Amino acid sequence: MEFYDSKEIIKLTGLGKTASYKLIEELNTRLKREYPGTIIIGAKVPKWYFEKKILIKEPERSNK
Repeated sequence: MEFYDSKEIIKLTGLGKTASYKLIEELNTRLKREYPGTIIIGAKVPKWYFEKKILIKEPERSNK
């Protein structure tokens, strides 16, 4: 699974460092609510979830 960290969130959104961490925290909270039992990796958000919620696009499915 691939993740975005705060540096990538800053590049994608133009947010500042603090705001990017807050966005990651909020997305991980929502992810945990939608998918109970999910293990969260601190200061990172799964790319597919970020793209689904922020970029409003369906993630590509890999055939791996």
